[in-house]
Amino acid sequence: MTGTGPSLALVGGEVLAVPKSAAEPSEDAAALDPARGRIAVSDGATRALASGPWAHCLVRRFVARPPEGFDGAALGDWVRAAAAEWSRCVRLSPQAPPYLWDAVERGSYATLLGFVADPAPPGADTLRWLAVAVGDTCLVTLRGAAPTLSFPLHHPEQFTSAPALLPTSPTALPDAVSAAHVIAGASRAGDDLLVMTDALARWALTRAAHSPDVWHFLRQCDASTFATKVRALWRRGELEEDDVTLVRCRVDLE
Repeated sequence: MTGTGPSLALVGGEVLAVPKSAAEPSEDAAALDPARGRIAVSDGATRALASGPWAHCLVRRFVARPPEGFDGAALGDWVRAAAAEWSRCVRLSPQAPPYLWDAVERGSYATLLGFVADPAPPGADTLRWLAVAVGDTCLVTLRGAAPTLSFPLHHPEQFTSAPALLPTSPTALPDAVSAAHVIAGASRAGDDLLVMTDALARWALTRAAHSPDVWHFLRQCDASTFATKVRALWRRGELEEDDVTLVRCRVDLE
């Protein structure tokens, strides 16, 4: 249904993050612009050079200007432009040791979950959107207390120690782009969107099999309660001790 009146949009965007170490910068990155219907979350590969800056580069560029399309060609062009920006940030002096030059040559790697909502016409009862994922950062959509979608992974056993990753290296890019998953969806007023890096997504999907209240917690907790919960889960060995990021938005009338 379309007509006149308020429009559906993303509202109340929020980033909750807990780094695995207070002494080191997080390798996760998140950016959002609810007014333009854009969300991006990335998880840099731990053993890759400057993966935190690569993750930040990906999410910042996605929210500012997403790929022209999510097909292989458009996504590949977009990643190449992002990689050129990253490479300018990691230039080495001529006196740098050979192992650093080798690391720059190998490049960096990170996951990406990007979400773009189309502007909803006044009176429309759904907000239509597209999401693209490379790797195991996940989008979960909630209607009330129940998930309606988990993308690109929907079961704890699907998480592995070697997820697909977007590279800065052009030679590795074709395989990474071919691993991209794209999905179209439509959300109603009151639906919640949760985007989580892999450790949190895996824990939530595992927990949900026995206790669906995990979704209520992730929808409602404040930043302090979230951080306390994550650290308690780390201590008990129930959550992988990794950087944790949660982005949440709601679809509602603006």
